[in-house]
Amino acid sequence: MNIPIIKIKNLVKKYDNRLILDDVSLDIMKGDSIALTGHNGMGKSTLIKILCGLTSITSGEVIRGKNLKFNYIPENFSPLNIKAGEYIKLIGEIEGISKDDFVKKTNYLYKELNLENMINTSMKNLSKGTLQKVSVVQALLSKPDILLLDEPLSGQDSDSQKTFIRMVRELIKDGVTVIMSCHELFLID
Repeated sequence: MNIPIIKIKNLVKKYDNRLILDDVSLDIMKGDSIALTGHNGMGKSTLIKILCGLTSITSGEVIRGKNLKFNYIPENFSPLNIKAGEYIKLIGEIEGISKDDFVKKTNYLYKELNLENMINTSMKNLSKGTLQKVSVVQALLSKPDILLLDEPLSGQDSDSQKTFIRMVRELIKDGVTVIMSCHELFLID
């Protein structure tokens, strides 16, 4: 019998007495690919943050499998006062990625996402689209159990969108659970 890696029971989330999520129940299985759709302000981003424990719930229950590794690509990535390549290097160190694996992975990701000329630029000087690419790199440095994507293509050009979709498809084939909020029908498909 397949056991959910995340089980949500009767989840309620309020912000300042404003009901955002009301009695949500959901089983998420390993390898699922889930698209959260709906109007802005309907709770998609909030649900993604709840799944990985970044936001508390008002009531209900979220049961996560043990030792799940979440990687997260937020819609808006903070423009830190650090060079993009230095930031990625720090994430690699936090993840415990060997130097050889780090070089191989970043060379591949930088090339695929057309970031090679941006890694020595301070993140505070990067466009929204380029910051999103940096966010993609940090999330794809190591394989997660669950990849959370919050409007991952807003601000991306069409070539970057195609590359990103191909990369996510590869992760899904490799058994990664993908949960995303989005509006683009081609991405949902």
